[in-house]
Amino acid sequence: MNIVTNDMVIHNKFEDKETAIKQIRSSIQILMQLKKDGNFVRLSAARNIFQKMELAQGYYFEQLFYENNDVFDQKEKMILKTMLVNFNKIDLTEERFDFENIESLQCAWAALNDAFLFSIPTEKKWAADKLSGILRGKEEAKSVEIKNIALKSHIKTYEKQLGIRKYEFNPKHKINIGWGTEMDLDDQEAQELLMAAVPVDESYRHLVAKKNGRYYSFRCHYENCYHGYWDNTMSEKNRNIVDRNFT
Repeated sequence: MNIVTNDMVIHNKFEDKETAIKQIRSSIQILMQLKKDGNFVRLSAARNIFQKMELAQGYYFEQLFYENNDVFDQKEKMILKTMLVNFNKIDLTEERFDFENIESLQCAWAALNDAFLFSIPTEKKWAADKLSGILRGKEEAKSVEIKNIALKSHIKTYEKQLGIRKYEFNPKHKINIGWGTEMDLDDQEAQELLMAAVPVDESYRHLVAKKNGRYYSFRCHYENCYHGYWDNTMSEKNRNIVDRNFT
């Protein structure tokens, strides 16, 4: 799962420094929650779009790191550095994404790779949960929607696609006692495997994974909560999906 910085936001500024600081703090909280609840590590980008970015009139991104700790504490500054500045490098192609007369190769990469965008909402339009535009290639153009994360509520909207999952043991899978297929992993091992599991349906209600040569299924029984079991009868189709994603 890749989350790409929306480089189109640099075309706008906040109305003043105070608004910029308030929104940046909110964006940091979103990144911290993604890291805590999912397997997210850092954002992806082709370049550092925040370098010399003017957040508000006369107030630049780099100045965030020199604010007093009562404005941004050291943990918040570290999040800014490790997730925004030290990003995962992506290689762009010639395709471009057109959105309200703004072009972005980086957002085109997100559309082509079914990735998320992470937007600091310098303007209201960047706070939508999806950005709709035109993806243009060498010979064709088509309408696309890119999933966007700009508000805390968007994490809830996309929790399944983001891989935010909670393992809950079901007694029916208890070894030698339960009446269902056994789960031979402890809760911590199962939680870690669940976070790496891949979907076999569009609803993300059935996830599959592999550990120590064994295949496992996880089933969603409530919101983003899953129980799991050793699936020794997994179909060949689903085993192939697992094998492509686990080595």
